[in-house]
Amino acid sequence: MEYVFKANGISKKYGKYTALSDVNMEIPKGAIYGFVGKNGAGKTTLIRIMCGLQKPSSGFYELLGKTADDPDISKARRRVGAVVEAPAIYKDMTARDNLIQQCLMLGLPDFGNVDELLSLVGLADTGKKKARNFSLGMRQRLGIAVALCGNPDFIILDEPINGLDPQGIIEIRELILKLNRERGITFLISSHILDELSKIATNYGFIDNGHIVRQMSSNELKNECRKSVRMKVSDVGLLTKIMEEKGIEYKVISNNTADVYSELNFSTIAKDCDNVGCTIITMEEHDESLEAFYLSLLGGKEDVQKSVC
Repeated sequence: MEYVFKANGISKKYGKYTALSDVNMEIPKGAIYGFVGKNGAGKTTLIRIMCGLQKPSSGFYELLGKTADDPDISKARRRVGAVVEAPAIYKDMTARDNLIQQCLMLGLPDFGNVDELLSLVGLADTGKKKARNFSLGMRQRLGIAVALCGNPDFIILDEPINGLDPQGIIEIRELILKLNRERGITFLISSHILDELSKIATNYGFIDNGHIVRQMSSNELKNECRKSVRMKVSDVGLLTKIMEEKGIEYKVISNNTADVYSELNFSTIAKDCDNVGCTIITMEEHDESLEAFYLSLLGGKEDVQKSVC
């Protein structure tokens, strides 16, 4: 498999504080990679290293096939676009002038793609309106247009939908999917809004306290978050004994709750439970979300947000 970014044992220290510790990470080419972690987990530090804004204290990485110490790493970086923390735009300029300025900074020979990019991100009709008068969603779309100026193969977006209203979230989501599908651009998206992230991500990386605790594909996540019947009973030990005798897969959630991964006939399971002295309190279908998986992965300690749309 081809990767746009590979990290091997990356650590980053600021004095006695360790922001990243032995990070190993692979972002497949063509993926929409959801990067998940709480504030302070190390997401932005790793993103800054990817962008060449910081150097790791130890370890090494490859970006678009070039190692960090390769003389041609600067050429690889020119194939990367990024919106880190906030869109890098000039608020006293129009959208078009912002893109022209970015083309000049990149040393591009002409501005032939400016109008195309404005149309692509839905800002073709903004005319002489200054960016300071744009909505937050329009500024985010302009930031993505700026990142697209160099025709990148890899785009990094740090919290691209943070603070957006439902319509803005939908617009950014559809733009990312379009760029990924039609232009083959690989994305890394750092976001706290996990339910929204689950609508577009093809791969995930979960970071906590500077460590990548797990990487997985969306298919692997779906298998782990598959539908089940959540049963609350008087004695979960008796319930698990029944499930084992029947060869049914289950997962104990607490001392009185378990998820059962099978279609159950209520009359049959109620009779089985009654025979061993186990009372069924509730039974309901359960489909674990990305948020719930993340909390269970890290022990239920993190602060995450649900999507608002």
